[in-house]
Amino acid sequence: MAENQKSIDGIIEKLAMIVDAADELFPDGKMLLAFELKETEFKKVQGNFREIDKSFKQFKIEMSGNDIMFLLDESSNV
Repeated sequence: MAENQKSIDGIIEKLAMIVDAADELFPDGKMLLAFELKETEFKKVQGNFREIDKSFKQFKIEMSGNDIMFLLDESSNV
């Protein structure tokens, strides 16, 4: 299926580019990147990862030694 729909609009690839750029800027630092997303975007990103309980309202991945957090913006569910 078109390489898993190109990793849902290239989300993983784009995150890797952000992490690589931050590593170039601050090679000795550790990065924690957080995104607070509306429900549709949150579910779209969450769908890229098999091992995540779909009822969680946040999750974290590690990429190149850096943490990326995704938080559900619960105000968008009102």
